Amino acid sequence: MTFADLTRRLASALPTELITSRADPPNGAAPVAPGSGSSRGPFAAMRHRNYRLFWIGQVLSLVGTWMQSVSEPWLVLLLGGSPLQLGIVLALEFAPSTVLAPLGGVLADRMDKRKVIIWTQVAAALQAVVLFAITVAGVVQIWHIFILAFVLGCINAVNMPVRQAFAAEMVPRRDLLNAIALNSASFNAARIVGPAIAGVTLALWGPAVNFGINAVSYVAVLVGLAMIDPSQLYRAARSAESLPVLRSVAEGLRYAVRTPSVLWPLVLLGGISIFGLNFQTLLPLFAVHTLGLRADGYGALYAVMGVGSLIGSMSLAFAGSRRPLVPLIIGGGLIFVAFELLLGATRSVAPAYVWVVFIGLSSMLMINTINVTVQAGVPDQLRGRVMSLYVLVFAGSSPIGGLFAGGVAELWGAPAGFVLGALFSLVILAVAGWQLVRRVSMPSLSEAPRTEGPPQPSGVEAVVRAPDEPHAGESRPEPPRRQVAADRGTRG
Repeated sequence: MTFADLTRRLASALPTELITSRADPPNGAAPVAPGSGSSRGPFAAMRHRNYRLFWIGQVLSLVGTWMQSVSEPWLVLLLGGSPLQLGIVLALEFAPSTVLAPLGGVLADRMDKRKVIIWTQVAAALQAVVLFAITVAGVVQIWHIFILAFVLGCINAVNMPVRQAFAAEMVPRRDLLNAIALNSASFNAARIVGPAIAGVTLALWGPAVNFGINAVSYVAVLVGLAMIDPSQLYRAARSAESLPVLRSVAEGLRYAVRTPSVLWPLVLLGGISIFGLNFQTLLPLFAVHTLGLRADGYGALYAVMGVGSLIGSMSLAFAGSRRPLVPLIIGGGLIFVAFELLLGATRSVAPAYVWVVFIGLSSMLMINTINVTVQAGVPDQLRGRVMSLYVLVFAGSSPIGGLFAGGVAELWGAPAGFVLGALFSLVILAVAGWQLVRRVSMPSLSEAPRTEGPPQPSGVEAVVRAPDEPHAGESRPEPPRRQVAADRGTRG
């Protein structure tokens, strides 16, 4: 069976009622009427061959990525590393995003996104090969892990904003929200399978095997990207090519700062990423020193958290366009904080497995809805640069978070890291949540946002049902600059 056959069988295996039967209108056909063309069903984006190829290649590769992510902290502990050194590894892996992610956003708006992703995946595969080689040879030291974590961070800093923006080229606007949810579902499905396999292989053969599996897994995503048909991509007009790089970055930053429905979700995401989402640093310490687990139990803890995350992602996919954005962001954040506090207070294995399920579920409700909210408010010609800010606050804040969590864990233990992180996250949630409720009147995605003047698609409406949706192979026309309609509706 070829890779293309696999994608066709996947699409044919899905229940027909879960995939919209409405195909893209042929060239020259009348545009879809507002409200009538939004795809229904949690797998609507799978109708599109390019997206199917990308999705399957990505989920197979992400299994290997999660196996390496689980094994790298374990290797640091095997080498006698301290909690602070675990935090340094995480900091070095994500620090490049603070500088390079905005440049990656400029690349996303100027260059062929598919080619950029291919080259970054080749580079990431080579990094995994080097890590595998020095580990299996028995010469690996902690400073080697520091260097390779930094190299991978540089690669991901370019790859992540381009990958975020590429989703909008593989599907028409009406399927973009579903594509985002399915991308997250693939990430979290791999988050279940990868750590579960990694826990077994760690116990049997050690971390080197997992690094080797990750290196091989990149073949899947590279094959999928190579098979994508460029003529069937929904490419946006590239408007940033004539601007200097710094001016291009500043243009995206100005748009985000002036747009409350982009600014405050990003503030919330950055704050909780710094203080609350430090599981890569704290979870191995918590598993070993607090719960007394070994490698298989540690991997199972990650996998169970992935089960909750997958449930959260798929619930958004099934919700389709009928999801109230601000309540999901704030509600998901409150549930996340509550269960992280419970995790920090527990010293028993069974409750810990329950709490991490709810942590995974609630964090995905919050993070995915923030992603949708930001993507919904971004015009195509700025998408790469604005999504680079999403990557900057999500991944670029991890160095601070890793050092914070590692330092707290070294002083008072991993449970204190969870408790303090949850309390600081609660403060950030209160501030950003108040601004979202007070300054942003955000309709659910099935509602028409309020407009001033002649009716024009903007913000959420532009993503869900834009009448000027280009056909595959065409570029989207550059829309006039305007803020999302949701940002014009304020509450005094």
